[in-house]
Amino acid sequence: MEQKNNNYELSFWFSSRLNEEEIEKKFNNLLKQLEKLGALIIFSQSPQLKQLAYPIKKERNAYFGYIQFELSKDLLVHLEEDLRLNDDLVRFMVLGVKPKEKQKAPSITFRKPIKKEEEKSKTQEATKKEHQKEKVISLEELDKKLNEILEEE
Repeated sequence: MEQKNNNYELSFWFSSRLNEEEIEKKFNNLLKQLEKLGALIIFSQSPQLKQLAYPIKKERNAYFGYIQFELSKDLLVHLEEDLRLNDDLVRFMVLGVKPKEKQKAPSITFRKPIKKEEEKSKTQEATKKEHQKEKVISLEELDKKLNEILEEE
């Protein structure tokens, strides 16, 4: 019975103690290791030096890269074991990803924009209603009401 291959993405951080030549060699070895396991490389991003958000194993910088590949689930266990034994890797993570043709496009809903004229008329109506609610009081009436309030206390 033939095993179905799944798509995965390996994200990894190489130690900043290595120079760029060593990083390139390690990256190529990682690609060869995947090919030996029978993986089909879909895409790879060579490692680039990045600053870490927090120190990992006393390192503040590391080389980040990732590889998208297709591999059977049974062989993935062997890959993860090999990655754990690699001392030059600061961190790594293998995630299952959906193939491009099977991924759904995010659903987007659009709202009908409000026309400027409609918007202006709505705000004008609202301000008219607020002014109608407010009563115009003369200064004499205001003084009387204040005196009434003060006398009640």
